[in-house]
Amino acid sequence: MPFSRVGSVLSRVSVLTATIVLTSIGLLLSSGFQVFDPMVRHDDFAALLADPTGYYPKTLYEGRWINYLWHLRGVATPSWLSYLAYQFFWSVFAACLANLALGDKGLLWHRVAMALLVALVPSALLISLWFNTLMPGMAMVALYAWLSTQVDERIARGLLVVFVPLTLMAYTTYPLFLLVLCLARADTLRSFRDLVGVMILFIASFALGLVVIFTLNYVEHGVFGVPMAPWRNATPAHDLASAIENAKQIGMFLYQSGRVLGFGFTPLTMAHLVLLAAGIAVVGRRDPWRVVYLLSGIAAGLGLVFLQTVKSGISLPVRVISFAWALHAVLFVLMVLQLSENGGIRERLTRNLLIFLVMAYAAGTFQQSLIYAAWQKETRAMAAEIGEGSGSVFVTGTYKSLLNADRAGIQNPRGLRLRLTYLTGRIVITCEEQPAECVALPPDMLEDLPPGETQVHHLADKVVVRLSKQVVSAR
Repeated sequence: MPFSRVGSVLSRVSVLTATIVLTSIGLLLSSGFQVFDPMVRHDDFAALLADPTGYYPKTLYEGRWINYLWHLRGVATPSWLSYLAYQFFWSVFAACLANLALGDKGLLWHRVAMALLVALVPSALLISLWFNTLMPGMAMVALYAWLSTQVDERIARGLLVVFVPLTLMAYTTYPLFLLVLCLARADTLRSFRDLVGVMILFIASFALGLVVIFTLNYVEHGVFGVPMAPWRNATPAHDLASAIENAKQIGMFLYQSGRVLGFGFTPLTMAHLVLLAAGIAVVGRRDPWRVVYLLSGIAAGLGLVFLQTVKSGISLPVRVISFAWALHAVLFVLMVLQLSENGGIRERLTRNLLIFLVMAYAAGTFQQSLIYAAWQKETRAMAAEIGEGSGSVFVTGTYKSLLNADRAGIQNPRGLRLRLTYLTGRIVITCEEQPAECVALPPDMLEDLPPGETQVHHLADKVVVRLSKQVVSAR
């Protein structure tokens, strides 16, 4: 009876709305405990707490002006609410892509399967840990995706001139998702001239975005450009030899991307390479230009990534590969539909393969989300012991003595400090970061503890959280 009611409701809404709703539900179910207490990386707490001071340098070094404006909003939103909003926007993009790519082909479940395959890519899970910062940029990606389903292709492409610069100021690779939407449309009258035209329009829009960022940096910082942050240790190419040396990082990027996209399981990675080749052969036999468009999107996006690597010597993180995976998912589902047309064993095999992959990536996403659950639980317990009050909280020892910190990939003492700040609302001082602030603490508060042990002491005007000074590792 409950399933029949769900089917009755879905029958009364549009296919696009149903795809968005079902994709959102599937994504949230796969996210596990992240929904209730999402993991926040240390440099994302500024957006969560609406504190623009620490984020300001990123306007110069990364051109993220949209994100900086979001930090200025002055109202801190709950972590869970921001997470739900971010994942909803991501679901909207995936669902709209599925509807644009399939056109009048396939059933609702094919669209939901494609959308989930796009949304559940492991690199999306990695980048979702910065959801507070990236939420406004993802909202613009989702808005463009939705508008693309409501207007004709000519208008959708014209909107690139507005949305590419805006999304570029939110995250460098977000404009590539807009290109994916343009190239994957089923209603495109594909030709060499049309492909060149959309590529030129995209590149021009991207260049316009760079000019806007450079101008804002010149007005605000006196620098016309986006210099590399000192902490990145860039090795800019200055001749052919240095360019070749930097290019060696491309191989490592591709290797790491393959591992991440296959959840570290090499056979799964190899299976996707086989599926990519099969999709090119099957779909290309009937509609070669469809394949050319999709592969051009992958080539153009990776080209921009590789150009940055060769130019600067900085290897971009694996989490930027999601746009290429989205085009791979489109090609794969198109192949499934084409092989299913005449029924029989090919229809059953490809249908079951699509269902299996969606379920496998849902299970993999759920399992990866559990990595952070222990850290979230441990810090919640720590905050509960600290309790309410106005006194400062001092943390002695090192966060590296906590095994769950290593498992969750906590990279900096401020990861613990800001987490406790968010949970308690108090001023938190870590002795690792500010040893001078801890000199006045009672000597017994500075004594070492066994690795992994935590003690919370309530003193007259402060709270001291004692951790061990010994580093542990989950590896």
